[in-house]
Amino acid sequence: MVKGDRYALQKEALDNMIRSLIYIGVPVNNKTIMQRIMNQLMVETNAERQETLRVLLQLVVRFTPDEPGV
Repeated sequence: MVKGDRYALQKEALDNMIRSLIYIGVPVNNKTIMQRIMNQLMVETNAERQETLRVLLQLVVRFTPDEPGV
């Protein structure tokens, strides 16, 4: 990981999720990304990977508008 790239693991996880969603034909939006992260958190057994997913979920939620059109 490059020094200063604070969220490199989360970026990689998000990129992989988006590619996976596109591959299976699921619309890529904040709702489907959040659902995917939560689903992966429920089945993930690796503590480091769980932490990466938790931080990613926090980032996605933080940057998701509460109301459509905002």
